[in-house]
Parts: sequence; C-alpha cells; structure tokens
Amino acid sequence: MSKRVLIIDDDDVVRTLLGHLLVREGCEVEMAASGQEALEMAKAMGLPPRLVLTDFVMPSLDGSQTMAALRALEGWEHVPVVMLTSKGQEHDLILALDNGADDYVVKPFHPGELLARLRRFLR
Repeated sequence: MSKRVLIIDDDDVVRTLLGHLLVREGCEVEMAASGQEALEMAKAMGLPPRLVLTDFVMPSLDGSQTMAALRALEGWEHVPVVMLTSKGQEHDLILALDNGADDYVVKPFHPGELLARLRRFLR
C-alpha cells in the first residue's frame, strides 16, 4: 500500500520542508496551497492518501473546515488528519481534536518528533 500523504499549507516554505521530510521517509507527496485546492485535488485523486497533514490557519477554508470537507468525500471518512499550526493554546488543541483531528503539532516543530508522530499513521 502506498504511503501517499497530502500536505495542505499556505506557506510555500513549510510545504516544501514537509515534502522533503516525507519523501526521505519513503512517502509519495501531494501538495496543496489551500483547503479549496486540496478539495479539488481530492476529488480527482481516485484513492485517498494514507494521511493528510494540514495547516490550521489558512485563508478561505481553515484546517477544520478542510478536514470536514475531505472526510465528507466517499472513501475519505477514516483518513487520518494531523493539524500543523502556530496556534498552541490548549483551547485550540481541544477544538481541533474534538472536531476530529487525529493529532495536533505546534509550529515551530522538531522534524524528528513530527516524523515519529506521522509514522504512527503510515504503518
């Protein structure tokens, strides 16, 4: 089974860094700069990825809205979603987890820790 990951982040630098980290982990990486772009890609993908890694704070659709829209697509109901965000307050973490996020990582992140968290979903 492919270790395909969808990365959604409006920051080009973060998207590129995450892409490099995951490719070195043996993942196939798809990237979107917004929630809307991710939804368009998802509809054209066929099989969903093994994991979605999304920023929480984005213009138009935020990470929670994007997650909800992706999970509403057929076959995407159980795709793990990890929120990656600069919002580190406890209430933000609780809101994301209560809304269905499978994990929540605060920026700036340690690459090794992030990869360890993501490996749980890629096994």
